[in-house]
Amino acid sequence: MNTKNPFYNFLPIFGAIFLILGLILGKFLYQNGNSTSLYFSNNSSGKVDEVIEKVVKNYVDPIDENEITEYTINHLLNHLDPHSTYIPPQEVKTEKERMSGKFEGIGIEFRIIEDTLMVINSIHGGPSERAGVLPGDRIIGLNNESIALGKLTTDSLVTLLRGKKGSEINLMIFRPFDNGHINIPVIRSEIPIFSIDAAFLLSDSIGYIKINRFSYQTHAEFKKAAKTIIKKGAKKIILDVRNNPGGSLNAVVNICEELLPEGRNIVYTKGENEQESYNSRYDGDFSAIPFAVLINQNSASASEILAGALQDNDRATIFGRRTFGKGLVQSVLNLKDHSRIHLTIARYYIPSGRCIQKPFEKDDIVGYRNDERYRWENGELYHKDSMKILDTTLYKTVKGRIVYGGGGVIPDEFVPLDTTMNSKLLYDITEKNLISSFAIQYFTPKKIQGIDFKDCTLSLTKFSLEQSFKKYCIEKEIDWIESDWKISKAYIMNRLKAYILRVKLGNNGLYQKIAEDDSDIQRALNFLSFTN
Repeated sequence: MNTKNPFYNFLPIFGAIFLILGLILGKFLYQNGNSTSLYFSNNSSGKVDEVIEKVVKNYVDPIDENEITEYTINHLLNHLDPHSTYIPPQEVKTEKERMSGKFEGIGIEFRIIEDTLMVINSIHGGPSERAGVLPGDRIIGLNNESIALGKLTTDSLVTLLRGKKGSEINLMIFRPFDNGHINIPVIRSEIPIFSIDAAFLLSDSIGYIKINRFSYQTHAEFKKAAKTIIKKGAKKIILDVRNNPGGSLNAVVNICEELLPEGRNIVYTKGENEQESYNSRYDGDFSAIPFAVLINQNSASASEILAGALQDNDRATIFGRRTFGKGLVQSVLNLKDHSRIHLTIARYYIPSGRCIQKPFEKDDIVGYRNDERYRWENGELYHKDSMKILDTTLYKTVKGRIVYGGGGVIPDEFVPLDTTMNSKLLYDITEKNLISSFAIQYFTPKKIQGIDFKDCTLSLTKFSLEQSFKKYCIEKEIDWIESDWKISKAYIMNRLKAYILRVKLGNNGLYQKIAEDDSDIQRALNFLSFTN
């Protein structure tokens, strides 16, 4: 700790503030989900403001009032539970965009590689795709002025590229292996932030859909994706919510409704001032299709509701590892300065009666966030017998199967985390992000022949990928160890081909190739292949 920083000298003052706050916590009155104010009983009104005002006015050293106010708010909410949080005004816009599923801009994913702004992908349906911007394009200037990347942060570039709908920006582009230098005018418009990463067929009759979060648009995206792969021949579907942190409750309820018959409970909430039950109102469009759901330790909140609701209703077989264990409901409360707080108002319960919230100690945010590391250390990610059952109460599914609660959703079929490919070489390559960098630097859509996954994959055989990638890594000062290469080769080559295919086929190409080497997917695929 830097004790010379005057900020730490008044930490004891904050202790007094928190004590006062603790006395008034019970005075909160929550007034419906869209409430924009918090109310206090008259005898404590303004006391916290008064304390902060006196501290600012009388403390021995100068104090930034905004800094200690936000410090106080953050520590107050952290004292309540790990998921009550404060969102400062500058972050609210980003959060709204993420949940609404759209923003205004030119619609590209990019990375800065060797001081060059490289287009990773033009978002489907966005203005850059319509204008002809391609993966692998290097944006070297904007509006006839060169970009000085050394002087610009990624956030600054995002600000330059985004803008009001209808405004025009001229992109100066260098397109290697093709046209050379070209200018492409792009009219900014509303850009979708897709929550469906990929949807394709894994086999003639089994489809795959990956959901990265639950936003207000996810239900519509899911229905479209499911109908598309069913039209192509899918009779069973694997739904992947691994590493999905959650999001909108309404979105996950609506998706579950599409998979369940009428009258089934999906989730219910209970709190001091909040009680509500969500049930399927009709026979879902996909209620007769067999599903498998993939989960892991980073599947949280809405992802756990989906997995738990389908498990409790015996509508899907769950594969993977125990989920995160977030079962608290937050309400958004807007503040006058356009900041907001997410305040916990209830707990989630899935149909069998289980609460999926894992235990937590008040004021131990570090310990709570280190839970995944603890799972690594105790072997839970590799061995089913090491999995902790925190609530030994026996809960039952619709068909009478025993399930457990108290800390996430436990899969029906445990799949150990695959670490057989791990080596120092893989770690060094991954740390420098060299696999995706190689793909985007040396491949363009025109360079990859074929129009579908099979043809494009076949076309990669004409390139000496292994030798070229090894040379590239050595140029990037990677210590190339042949014994490590033997351990990690299959994994690295799979991911290398996957990221090259993404250049041509987008995320479907990326994830379809990765699926060939993904133990969770292969386990679910094998299960569904032999299930009626």
